[in-house]
Amino acid sequence: MRLVTDYRLKSNTLPIDYRRGFASLIKEALRRENKPLYELYYSRPTPKPFTFSVFFPELSGLIEINGRRYFNVGSKARLNFSTCSKDFYVSVYNGFLNIEKYQLFENELAFENLFIGFEARIAEEKAVFKTMSPVVINKKGESHRYLLPEDSEFAENLGFHIKEISSAFGGIENPCVEFKAIEWRRRAVKHYDSDIYGFTGIFELYGQPKVLNLIYQVGLGVRRSQGFGMLELAHTSGQQSQSSSQEETAHG
Repeated sequence: MRLVTDYRLKSNTLPIDYRRGFASLIKEALRRENKPLYELYYSRPTPKPFTFSVFFPELSGLIEINGRRYFNVGSKARLNFSTCSKDFYVSVYNGFLNIEKYQLFENELAFENLFIGFEARIAEEKAVFKTMSPVVINKKGESHRYLLPEDSEFAENLGFHIKEISSAFGGIENPCVEFKAIEWRRRAVKHYDSDIYGFTGIFELYGQPKVLNLIYQVGLGVRRSQGFGMLELAHTSGQQSQSSSQEETAHG
């Protein structure tokens, strides 16, 4: 289940670690609309059933102000949001509608539009994905050791993260998913004053359709709820359209 929200920015700059600001916006939307669900996911560390990415159509590079680097993002921002949870979806949908303006660092977001994003349905055991935000994989037990598709430990630790979300959100134990890179590049991202290393690109996943659909909905890797790991479906031979009743559900 996907949402797309358009905002207008009061000024044209945002810090290079802007993702944490949009994560805070989603958190506030949930808090306003569904406090029990907010407490469930934010009162303690626990996997969260969503991912997001941000697109700036007028982005024009980096600038430096008083020794700090900022993105020159222009006047527009598009927030893409995806979840596997109907309750989370409805709450965030209504929360976005009720937040007309939101302080974002030294800037301000003004709500403009919200619409339902298209979500396909994967029906076969192979799908090709394209990243909408960097995918981050770290080594189990070493959260600051990041792994890329070329690393020997990548497949094992990717499998661990897929197992975690499959158990938490799908009730699926011991999923088997195979990763095959098609085209990718390393990405270094500043986040909460730390350097995070991930990758963007196109890749294939092989596995049970219900596991592939779950990954499509909640993202791949770690820090999904902080603006990493969001995917779009590039191709699958067994692709079905999702039910068109989402908008009615979101108002329920």
